[in-house]
Amino acid sequence: MGSLRRISNIQLKNETFNVVDKILENPYEFGGTKRIHIGDTAVAVESEKINERSKKMREVGYSSADYFIEFNNDMLSNVQKDLENKYDLSYTHSCVIIIPPGQCMPAHSDTYSYLVKYMKRDFGDVSYDLKQDVRRYLVFLKDWQSGQSIGAEDNVKCSWNSGDVYEWNYKSLHWCSNS
Repeated sequence: MGSLRRISNIQLKNETFNVVDKILENPYEFGGTKRIHIGDTAVAVESEKINERSKKMREVGYSSADYFIEFNNDMLSNVQKDLENKYDLSYTHSCVIIIPPGQCMPAHSDTYSYLVKYMKRDFGDVSYDLKQDVRRYLVFLKDWQSGQSIGAEDNVKCSWNSGDVYEWNYKSLHWCSNS
């Protein structure tokens, strides 16, 4: 089994498409944060792994012009609920990532630092093992367009449909592009 797998499709509601269209028109108005791959010197990062990753991005040629937009505000709670129900999830957190045209998400493995902070803050009495208990699901909110791709380890995918759900193995190196 490959490290990047399409596992299902969830039926997205019209309400979801409406929200997605609005945030794509003006992401910063809806709480989007521009995340620069080489790090933002104005933002203190407490994760040594993320600081190391940012340093590596600078070394290989990424600049302050290379970025993605992130929403860590659970703005698509109906999609989150669909995943909770479909996969019998007990504790969830969701975010939305926009990779603007001409940008990419460089190859990386996740640190899970936000999840660890979130679980400690909101569910401090719950014990879990990151490798055994944590799942990372990706739900595409728009149909695939030429020039878009996602990969994990030695698998590269394209031609997805809105609502397609993908997952990859714990700590797998993964990336995406929107050329």
